Amino acid sequence: MPKSIKRNSLTDQATEAIIELISERNLKAGDRLPGSGELAEMLDVSIPVVREAVAGLAAIGLLERQQGRESTIATPNSSHLSRLFSLRVLGAAIDDQQLQQFREIVEVGNARLAARNRTAESVDALKSALDVLSKSREADELHEADVAFHAAVARCADNDLCELTLESLEPLLARLRRRVWNGWVSQGGGLTAIVDAHRAIFEAIEQGDEDAAARAMSDHLGQARIGLEESLRGGERDLAPRAGFPAA
Repeated sequence: MPKSIKRNSLTDQATEAIIELISERNLKAGDRLPGSGELAEMLDVSIPVVREAVAGLAAIGLLERQQGRESTIATPNSSHLSRLFSLRVLGAAIDDQQLQQFREIVEVGNARLAARNRTAESVDALKSALDVLSKSREADELHEADVAFHAAVARCADNDLCELTLESLEPLLARLRRRVWNGWVSQGGGLTAIVDAHRAIFEAIEQGDEDAAARAMSDHLGQARIGLEESLRGGERDLAPRAGFPAA
């Protein structure tokens, strides 16, 4: 049973106590939380404090509130984490180079796990994503196919947190991908090298070779670093999306 609250920052303490209650009772998505009055009595705080704590937990996706009814347990999704990432990037002035570095940590790890945990079904899905990417003929098609391929790698990894993290980063990566692509094209890069890099990732995952998968993903993201560096040298003119791209 959560302990009564006697310290300052009552809302923060109530929030922690409610989370502890959820854990102790092993409440799952869809289960009901005790009402505000019952929680206030359990925690020895006022109903307004409980309501503020519940509102905060609802904002991060842990609770779902319904008018006139007890709140129910929910599972936070990528949109909640995505907002936190976006706010952190803005508040901490994180630049594209730092974002690219973090992406490399996430994606190289995903590739290694994907080679270890892949299934026949997830490999088939990854192959389908590669086929779509290889047929891309416009920049928008390429970006969409690239997102789908990397998401399929994360699913092969069979780790919910890996998939959640990548999906949460996607709004930030969308702009980075375009900047990288424009820089890649500006320095003479083309589609063939990009497709070949994705194919190397696929083949290593299919074969279950963890080191090769991590190396192939790192090599591919090295292409992204080249594009980003060229874009940074070229300035803001490189931020406008290009419709097409060279074939080689």
